[in-house]
Amino acid sequence: MKHQKISLSWKLDFNHVPPHIASHTKMFGSTTQNGSIRSWLFTLAFLLFSHPSITYSYRSHIHLSRQSIDSCLTSLNVTYPGESSFHSFSQAFNSRLSYTPAAIVLPSSVQDVERLVTCGAYLKLPVVSRSGGHSYAGYGLGGVDGALVADLSSLKQITLSGDNVVVQTGNILGEVATYLWDHGRRALPHGTCPKVGTGGHTSYGGYGPYSRMAGLLMDRVVSADVVLANGTSVTASEVSHPDLFWALKGAAPSYGIVTSWTYSTLTAPMISVSFFISLPRYTSGDTFATAFSKYQAFVHTAPRELAMAFAFGGDSKGIGAQLTGNYFGSKSNFINLVSGLVKFLNGSISHADEYSDWTKLLVANGGEQLVTTGPSPPNTFFAKSLVTFDLLDDSSLKRWGDYLVNTAIHTDIGWFAQADLYGGAISSDFDASSSSFAHRDAFLVFQFYGSSKDNAPYPSDGMDVINKMLTSLSPNPTAAYPNYIDPSLSDSEWQSQYFGTNMARLREIKASYDPNNVFKFPQSIPVGNMADTRTPTQSMGTRKNSISGTGGDDVPLNPHLHKNSDTCLPETTVTSLTAFPFCLDSFHPFKFDIVPM
Repeated sequence: MKHQKISLSWKLDFNHVPPHIASHTKMFGSTTQNGSIRSWLFTLAFLLFSHPSITYSYRSHIHLSRQSIDSCLTSLNVTYPGESSFHSFSQAFNSRLSYTPAAIVLPSSVQDVERLVTCGAYLKLPVVSRSGGHSYAGYGLGGVDGALVADLSSLKQITLSGDNVVVQTGNILGEVATYLWDHGRRALPHGTCPKVGTGGHTSYGGYGPYSRMAGLLMDRVVSADVVLANGTSVTASEVSHPDLFWALKGAAPSYGIVTSWTYSTLTAPMISVSFFISLPRYTSGDTFATAFSKYQAFVHTAPRELAMAFAFGGDSKGIGAQLTGNYFGSKSNFINLVSGLVKFLNGSISHADEYSDWTKLLVANGGEQLVTTGPSPPNTFFAKSLVTFDLLDDSSLKRWGDYLVNTAIHTDIGWFAQADLYGGAISSDFDASSSSFAHRDAFLVFQFYGSSKDNAPYPSDGMDVINKMLTSLSPNPTAAYPNYIDPSLSDSEWQSQYFGTNMARLREIKASYDPNNVFKFPQSIPVGNMADTRTPTQSMGTRKNSISGTGGDDVPLNPHLHKNSDTCLPETTVTSLTAFPFCLDSFHPFKFDIVPM
């Protein structure tokens, strides 16, 4: 067998016995913390010159082959490049990106996670975790080649006790929602795509239609079980490891592998409305800007019972738009609330369906059943996000509308954009200091999403189109949403736009819990005051100092209509858009719901 090799600098640690050679040391006596350095050095010499999987280099590096990695991960369920199972486990949700991990481990227990983290730390491989696998940037695969991936999909336990539920992070949102409804008509606020994992979705926020009533999904977390860089597990909460708990709620993948979240659940709403309001096609920047201005003015003072998004896409005929969302109350109250807005916008209510079954509302929001087999179909895409904190001025909206109508609708990519309403419980019911989430006072959160058609290679000008879709609205953006992760941001940009003034404290906590930067990917929190820009190279070969980006979201424009329709846009809007096979952190006619893990 020809081994692919990873070059790793050797660093002696007299206080730690590498797990993959522990069995070899027994013949030489104890090499634990109380053992002799002589014994440890003799063992090392024996391994250097006699172990078949280790070769000594004149560069004073040890080259670890697949056999070396495997000897550390012995008895774990591991797949490697070249094996038949590796391909399916290593596919990125965003097909624009492709990374080859050194190995993918499928732990079946917390103890398995502890072992793989211990091995990754010793072998100096960056360790990342993958929950649902929907990272726009492919960070659940490392974001670069050569990472050690913990695929958590086998950690499926869910346990409800009173109002609290313990959810292992291999569970996806649809599974959790179904379990909670079936075991007492309970609910949580979360995004609409049922196949998104609970790991990353919770870690970076977890927005959904119910968030204006109940907060972000992270706001419902009362504790987290997490495997740390030293291979031990702790439970973090407000009373145990409070600094770590604060960091996990906003940036968890940088600090450890969360194996389970404990959430405080809520009684599911007794009555809810799923709605879809069709708007006319816009063929001028002025008419589009006027419509959006009216939307933002209306939702700025809307009651928390209303969750609404302004979603739109374009083709050569103009911009097709719609208002979509939920109302947590009766249909009659919803109609009374929005009738004036609908009339002003010359729109029509395509449907406003009332539900008493929470799970049926979630199916209407996401456009698919909550529990289905198989992963989400991959897409080829690039995405940006923008967080705003107040009303956008008329000149910005006019500039934005002109770009959309004069340029964006004439491009070769399929695209959509959406502005979700935040506020309500998100800003008023939870203190900003309760988590490291930096955008507690957000008003609207935008996503701009472009995808190649028929999953073809992403067009060379596609990223520029999406970038300008953002900068035409906000030339100097100051805030972005990390669950719509954007690998094109510079270090200073993502650190300030995702984490703001929380960055300094996040770095300090990183230094305390992961001083050797075991949990590392291109946009992981750096240790201390200095950013660690080292990443594995783009091959399985040598590790060297470099920076590599990873991906956002890109998918051919295809809104998904609820009600099992083939399209989500009515005839009065763009009808050439086909269905998006992915989700975002929200509800919408284009079903969305993405996370970085």
